[in-house]
Amino acid sequence: MSFLVGDQLGWDNYATLFAQERTTLAIQNTLKISITSTLFATVFGASIAYVVAYTDVKYKKLIEVLAICPTVIPSYIITLSWSTVFSRKGTLNSFITALGLEALNVYSMWGIILALSICGIPIVYLMTITTLRKIPRDLEFASLTSGYSVAHTMLNINLKQAIPSIIGGGILAFLGSIDNFSVPAFLGTSAGIPVLSTYIYEKVIGFGPTSFNLAAALSVMLSVIALSGTVLQSRFVKKSSAMESVKEDYSVRIPLGKHRFGVQCLVLGLLGLINVAPLVTMLVSSVQSGYADTFIERFTFDNYAYVFTNASVRTSVLNSMTLALSACVICIIIGTAVAYQKVRHNGKTIRFIEQGIAFTYAVPGIVVALSMIFHWTMFNGIYGTSKILLIAYVTRYMILQVKGSVVAVTSVEASLEEASLVCGISKGKMWGRILIPLLTKQVLSSSFLIFISAMTELSLSSILAAAGSSTIGLKIFSLQQAGDYNSSIALSSVMVLTILFAYILLHAGNKVRSKL
Repeated sequence: MSFLVGDQLGWDNYATLFAQERTTLAIQNTLKISITSTLFATVFGASIAYVVAYTDVKYKKLIEVLAICPTVIPSYIITLSWSTVFSRKGTLNSFITALGLEALNVYSMWGIILALSICGIPIVYLMTITTLRKIPRDLEFASLTSGYSVAHTMLNINLKQAIPSIIGGGILAFLGSIDNFSVPAFLGTSAGIPVLSTYIYEKVIGFGPTSFNLAAALSVMLSVIALSGTVLQSRFVKKSSAMESVKEDYSVRIPLGKHRFGVQCLVLGLLGLINVAPLVTMLVSSVQSGYADTFIERFTFDNYAYVFTNASVRTSVLNSMTLALSACVICIIIGTAVAYQKVRHNGKTIRFIEQGIAFTYAVPGIVVALSMIFHWTMFNGIYGTSKILLIAYVTRYMILQVKGSVVAVTSVEASLEEASLVCGISKGKMWGRILIPLLTKQVLSSSFLIFISAMTELSLSSILAAAGSSTIGLKIFSLQQAGDYNSSIALSSVMVLTILFAYILLHAGNKVRSKL
């Protein structure tokens, strides 16, 4: 489509785009925002991982929960929470203006970078902390007994071995930034700050004679950047794969002594400031009307009344739940089958299938959505319905189930299957009596991540959802773009509380199962 000009092939679509100043601006903004946010995410993510992995600070579980919190809270809700913090009539900007300073405007380049940096921290943290724990202590002891200081040892031994994982995590954070549609859409649209993902969206909803062709050309550009980063990241993963078989060491390597309390407060304070405080501010704002002077006078549940009684909101919630559950069921069946074949019969065909499944997760979501339109318009009864959203969700998130199911299948000894077959049990009964009971816990854990991702998704639904098939993410986006901030904040608050409640139930269920 990107090369199609009328009935012929050519470069006219690319020439048209590069002749427009907005295209160059979108590419520059994409790279500037993604690179800057990646640098911040890498520094903070790796630093927090270092503190948790090596020092003797307390409340490490709490620190880890706060560090990975942005992975379960949708990026557009994080964006909304920060826009609430920096609202013009908010406490922070009121204090700043009272000092005679200019109010901070989150609808700007720095606001987008802030939100994307926060979203990237968990990726770098998770990639780094495992590698840090696997670095053998023998190397440190050898360095220390040779007369080198702790700082020299950490810099020249531990950091050097962790660099591939840190860079790999940084590249993943970069890919997440260029893939992200919601943050620049929420904060950059009104400020006139285009990036490639929102620029593609502009072209698609423009409905001009060449809109889809131009959007396809932009998608190719964005995909080239994304896939180049994916190839580069895979090389760093290979460099760090030498320690895959090494057991993680959770012992304290750097006692902080009298500095422990200060470091502890600094880390918890920082994570609380960037993750908890904005969400609390958003929850408080969700019960405010904005038409009075004091907090008590502004207090109201009208925003929640709208969320729970509005027909279009109920339809969006029902659509998201139905699509998410359906996607989970399909991904569990197909993903587990692929994972089983990969673990037990790792041939060329199954490796090719896995690469194909992974490919649609490597390219940005907005690109996947556009390709869905180009392909499924050839089939009647799919485009413009919830079916295309279901296909898109399954296509997008299948790799998450495959990866989770691979871990589950690997944990089951093949000898159990062989013994059952020798005893004359059919394969169907073997799956029902042995494999399914043993795989259920890990498989359902992976599908829960798919459920949350599909429930809160925006990139795919922003283009693919039609009348009657709106989703929660799209509804929040529509309310925010229409200027109904109170309702969008209330619906986002309900989403946050629901996600937290679901994770509490999951954690409690895991504890009960472990005791049994």
